[in-house]
Amino acid sequence: MEQRTAHGSAVGYGDWSLVPPGSEDFALYGGVGVVGRARDWATEGQYLLYDGPAQGCVHGLYRMDTCGFAACKTVGLDHTQIWVHHDARSAFLLTHPYAEEIPDRLRVYAEMHGLDVTTDCTDSWYDPATLPIRLTIPPGWPLWPIERDAAVLLHVSPISWATEP
Repeated sequence: MEQRTAHGSAVGYGDWSLVPPGSEDFALYGGVGVVGRARDWATEGQYLLYDGPAQGCVHGLYRMDTCGFAACKTVGLDHTQIWVHHDARSAFLLTHPYAEEIPDRLRVYAEMHGLDVTTDCTDSWYDPATLPIRLTIPPGWPLWPIERDAAVLLHVSPISWATEP
């Protein structure tokens, strides 16, 4: 199913978008196999790829225009993207470092921002040698800027998902 990217400019602010896996705009670092696995994973979970400022660190969840914090480059983030659930009710940072367990400095980084940090093999689409680690906005928290902005954008530019027969 061909899907259209929802562009933040539709709601009047920022150069950002939410990219569904069925969009021709769906792209991330890695070869054809990585992109294909990510596309399948995102389709199954109905996740949208955030494409915009600070997309490779926690500051994208805050919808900051940029990230100049040195800590974001030294905590162990690798092959990192921000994902938003199709209904904008949750968002998370997914990183795939070459590690066997969650690095302590990454756990502290997540906790400093109030994020839950977990690992789940179902998120392992990047490379078998990497550990998929999610930094997730906890349920029940007030809306974070990315959730607020995604809710508005998806109301204005809804994204269709294939339904099961």
